[in-house]
Amino acid sequence: MDNFVILQQMVAIDRAQNRFELRASIQTLLRIIGSCTSSERVYIFDWDETDNVFRNSYEWCGDNVQPWIDNLQSVDSADMPYWLEAFERGDSMIIDNVEDVKDLMPSEYQLLVMQDIHSEIAFPIFYKDQLKGFIGVDNPHIDSSESFISLLGVVGGHLGNVRETLRMTELLEQRNNSLEKSLSDLNRERTFMSVLCTDYISVYCVDLQNDSLEPLKLDPAANAAHIHDIKAGKTFCYSELIGQYYEKYVIKESAPDFTEILSAEHIQNYLADHPKLSYRYRVTPNAAGQENFEAEIFPFSAASSSRVLIGFKQIDELVSFEQNSKRQLQEALDEANLNNEIISAISKIYFSIYRIDLTQDMYEEVSSDNKVHRLTGRMGRASSKMKELCHRFVVPEYQDKILDFFDLSTIAERLHTDETIAMDYLANDGNWHSARFIVKKRDALGNVTNILYATRLISEQKRREQSWMLLAEEANKANEAKSEFLSKMAHDIRTPLNAVMGFADIAKRSLGDPSKIDDCLGKLRTSGAYIEQLVSNILDITNLENGRQQLKPCETSVSELCHTLNMVFDQALMNDGLNITFNCHDIYHDYILADGLKLKQIYSNLLSNSIKFTPGHGDVGFELYEENIPGSDKIRLVARISDTGIGIKPEYQASMFNKFSRETDTRISKVRGSGLGLAIVKELVDLMQGTITVQSNPGGGTIIEVSIDVPYIIKDDLWSGQSGDSSDAESLCVGMHLLVAEDNELNYEVVSELLGMNGISCERAEDGSVCVAMFSTSAAGTYDGILMDLQMPVMDGISASYAIRKLEHPDAQNIPIIAITANTFAKDLERCRLAGMNEHLSKPLNIRQLISILSKFKK
Repeated sequence: MDNFVILQQMVAIDRAQNRFELRASIQTLLRIIGSCTSSERVYIFDWDETDNVFRNSYEWCGDNVQPWIDNLQSVDSADMPYWLEAFERGDSMIIDNVEDVKDLMPSEYQLLVMQDIHSEIAFPIFYKDQLKGFIGVDNPHIDSSESFISLLGVVGGHLGNVRETLRMTELLEQRNNSLEKSLSDLNRERTFMSVLCTDYISVYCVDLQNDSLEPLKLDPAANAAHIHDIKAGKTFCYSELIGQYYEKYVIKESAPDFTEILSAEHIQNYLADHPKLSYRYRVTPNAAGQENFEAEIFPFSAASSSRVLIGFKQIDELVSFEQNSKRQLQEALDEANLNNEIISAISKIYFSIYRIDLTQDMYEEVSSDNKVHRLTGRMGRASSKMKELCHRFVVPEYQDKILDFFDLSTIAERLHTDETIAMDYLANDGNWHSARFIVKKRDALGNVTNILYATRLISEQKRREQSWMLLAEEANKANEAKSEFLSKMAHDIRTPLNAVMGFADIAKRSLGDPSKIDDCLGKLRTSGAYIEQLVSNILDITNLENGRQQLKPCETSVSELCHTLNMVFDQALMNDGLNITFNCHDIYHDYILADGLKLKQIYSNLLSNSIKFTPGHGDVGFELYEENIPGSDKIRLVARISDTGIGIKPEYQASMFNKFSRETDTRISKVRGSGLGLAIVKELVDLMQGTITVQSNPGGGTIIEVSIDVPYIIKDDLWSGQSGDSSDAESLCVGMHLLVAEDNELNYEVVSELLGMNGISCERAEDGSVCVAMFSTSAAGTYDGILMDLQMPVMDGISASYAIRKLEHPDAQNIPIIAITANTFAKDLERCRLAGMNEHLSKPLNIRQLISILSKFKK
């Protein structure tokens, strides 16, 4: 009964119409053999003669038996020498106990033991005397009956024939209809060739033992008809006739071994092991224009090969057909190689490729060995495979989206108007993948039937995208920071600018009061100096790039700071009759080490806020005093800004220092403001590690107290020392003569007047080139220094300084060159230094600083 089931499955294998059906039928056959033999595993190995290895192509495993197919894809023949030799002889392997063959076949023994195999049956798979592989049965539990072993041998031979026949059939099916018809005609001709002499141009009966030949048929157009007087019914010498025919008509290059192959000895030896001898050759065209022939030799009986029938038939059409077929095959091969090159190029991008038949819901995996792409043999249900790929490779947060993308039930609709669709996902290994479906084939209606699925690595691309996004975000943050910084600076500039404009108006209305004008000019200068400090801060590129202000501690006078604030907020400039008081008391250390500009910004913003929100005839007070810190070299500078204004609601006090924050209050709806003042104060106080407290009630005014710890400086006879130093510098500079490079006439007039007031004379050069010319033609010692503007037409100050330092003038290397510039960026100052300039001063020109610098070079 078992034998019958196996035979019945072999019939099913015969009926397989394609590779899928054949594979399924073979898999069923393995299962049946496994069931009949109660074995643990039944498998098929294919023999790859090119690589000299066995490859496990099919496998059936019993319950709880470990599969081995993935680990046996390349078993070298050197690991199975005994089995290979036995299989090539056509022998089967029957091993009842592997320990019995340990010495006989040591290599095979190691493989069997490794797989936990105790007994084995293996039989070869042949096709046309060629070994194609073998079938193995692990640990069978049956008696090795001769009939069953014979049946397994038949199975091996039958599988070889069926698989090879199906392979050939698939190749033949790829030919066009005309090629299939020609092949059918050719097969039909060969079938009747042995019995139909009409297919031959000449037929001879030859007695090889007696070396005699008798013509049975001889076409008058045949070349042989012109050798002697050959006629049917006569006997001739076979070897002599063959020799003459070869020398006279056969083209030697087509058949150099003609006489050897058709010799009596070779024919007898060959036919002893083969049913027929065929030999092709080419001759000079006969009377009918035929030149390609095939000699076919058949023995009269299987018992003796001395008497044979030799037929010669012309095969011009067959040769032409084969040449065309060879050309077509070569073209197909060239096209396949081109396709492989394209796929290989694509595979460098896509590391995983699957062919999917949507109509059958089947997939085949494609792999590459860097030369040719081929099917790996892995195939199965496509929809299940896509789900497996998703759960195996995709991180959980992307799985829902990818499952929708992998849904093969909707892919045809999604690709109805597109040739490809793709989606990116994050894999479990941390890399980014791009999954893509590509249309491979459509039916007559344009519906997608076959597709390719491919996956490629895009981590580097994703990293670049994220890097670009990060750079863009950083750039946006930088721009926001710069805008915020400039907004703060603009807010700080308004207060001293208001003082400048106010005092200018007061001076204009007091033209007949010299003392009033002198007072206004003094306060204008103080406010202008404050504005200059703020502008210098704005120009600090570090502040712009970082979006943050930086502390620049320097020697600062507390009393002078309070005096400056008093002038900036002079009561004469305030409307509505506000009463503003300044009280600087208990200052025991007038000089401190602090950023005076930042302190002015803090106090100015708080005072501006109090003035803005205090109604007419109200009070605004500024109190500044010192608190001692025992055991420290610092003092606590405390400022109290108080007002009798509208006050601040408790719920707003928590957010009053936030940027762009303003209290919602109908009482202040008409008061303009950016909401930056208090935010600037808070940032600066935090920067100086100080504290700020607020006491306020709606309608009851506000008190804000700022406390900052700063180092103090002890100086002896401060004012007398400064006075002496200033006098010395001025006296040293009297009589100096300077060359001033300045293109703006008004600016030169101001500089010339200030220098003249201090006993210094000067000459003007309208641009850098004039300055170089004037200096180069002057006598040694003419000029004590050069004041060089940087921005000038024709030649700028940097180029002029370079040119002067390269002159052969006696003073060219030593004369002081002082840059006068509105640019105080670090890179501009570095350019000045590299050009050979000694010092630099920023505009507007501070004559005291210039006198101090000139006095250093005069000494």
